[in-house]
This record gives sequence, C-alpha cells and structure tokens, in this order.
Amino acid sequence: MATKMSSLFKGKESKKEETAEAKAVKSGKITPKQFVAGEKSEGESTKGKAAVAAKIKAGKMSPSAYAKSEGRGKK
Repeated sequence: MATKMSSLFKGKESKKEETAEAKAVKSGKITPKQFVAGEKSEGESTKGKAAVAAKIKAGKMSPSAYAKSEGRGKK
C-alpha cells in the first residue's frame, strides 16, 4: 500500500491530483483512514477530511466534486 500512497499524495494540490486521490478512496484502493493520513502528509489540515472520505466512499460525493472543492486551481 505504501507505493500507492506515495504515488497519490505528492502535494501538488492540482485538480487532477485531488481527483485521483478521491477516485482511489471510491474504488477501495485506499481506505478513508489512509486518505486522511495522505492529506496530513501533504501538510493539509485533516479537520473534516474523515467525513469527506466517508462521503466519497459511500457515493454521496463524487471525486470531481471533491476536486473542485479542494483543487481550486492551486499549483
């Protein structure tokens, strides 16, 4: 799992990267707990990330909706 985690969480904060992270949660490649840990490793605040990850996993939030809310054109 470490290889998948390191390839996903690179800290780029782009819409493409955020979408890939959310798709990994939705598909089950990583767990919501791993998602939160990955965001923390990027230096992001983890407040509310567990709830967001649970929504993505349950299908209540799409990966593209997450990327729009998180990516916001950052580079």
